Amino acid sequence: MVDPHSYTYEDKQTKRLRSHADAFRYSDAMERLAELRRDRPEQYDQLNPVSRISLGHYEIAKAAAVQLGRNVSAPTDREV
Repeated sequence: MVDPHSYTYEDKQTKRLRSHADAFRYSDAMERLAELRRDRPEQYDQLNPVSRISLGHYEIAKAAAVQLGRNVSAPTDREV
């Protein structure tokens, strides 16, 4: 019998990936922050650390959603 509480490394990684992907919600504000970091890094560097950390979490969740084949584009009026 397999112990349901013993996970292999791959199982832990899969669980973490799904958890991040499930947490992803499209955000215009986070997309603008990512654009600011890309286009005007000097202004981005002056933002408070909480904003930069939030963007990091958002991008991790977005990458996980992409890896699992989920839609990460902006919702249309019909999807809201």
